[in-house]
Amino acid sequence: MSRPKILYDLQQLDSQLDRHRARIAEIDRTLADDKAARVARKKVDAAQGNFDTVHKALLRTKSIVQEQRDKIKQTTNLLYGGTVKNPKELEDIQQEVGALKRYLDLLEERQLEAMLEFDEVQERRDQAKELLEQALADASKRNSALIEEKLQHQSASSGIESQRKAQASRVDATDIKIYETVRSKRAGVGVAKAQDRNCSACGSTLASALYQQARSPSNLTYCDTCGRIIYAE
Repeated sequence: MSRPKILYDLQQLDSQLDRHRARIAEIDRTLADDKAARVARKKVDAAQGNFDTVHKALLRTKSIVQEQRDKIKQTTNLLYGGTVKNPKELEDIQQEVGALKRYLDLLEERQLEAMLEFDEVQERRDQAKELLEQALADASKRNSALIEEKLQHQSASSGIESQRKAQASRVDATDIKIYETVRSKRAGVGVAKAQDRNCSACGSTLASALYQQARSPSNLTYCDTCGRIIYAE
């Protein structure tokens, strides 16, 4: 078999491998970075952060309200406990109880507002979590199909690699070095077939003399435009 033909057959196998490997790499990138799930997770993180802030504020408000109630209870006990006898002191304590209760009303209003806000942020957080769960479920379905496709490409690649090894063993050591050098410089295509006297890789028309040289089984001929090895039947 001619030198160009052997290299051309090797090129066909390498091109198949390149396609499989490119798709495997693309699948790996998709599996590693699911955009919908990533966006949903960011929303959950933001909603959770807001929830935590509002929750802390609510707990603080409840604590202040309870402190105020305790203070009212202590002051009321002082008013009716019998330890204070002086009418003026009793009147002052009674006024203080009234002031404390009025302030408690204000604090309880703030607590109610805080509770309503807490309910809102909790609902938003829960909705964000539901959306994340759905995004992850959708991603899982997509990933399942992608993983299955990846396995198919890997299986196909394994078979082609065995064929390539056998084909490469038929190539002269010097020729395979030339082939690999050209292939590395020309986007993975080291050998192009002449079709209607045109280079199938770059599309340039081959001169008659060059085309006739490319048909020689014992020589390697190169496209004078792209530099690839030309195989002509």
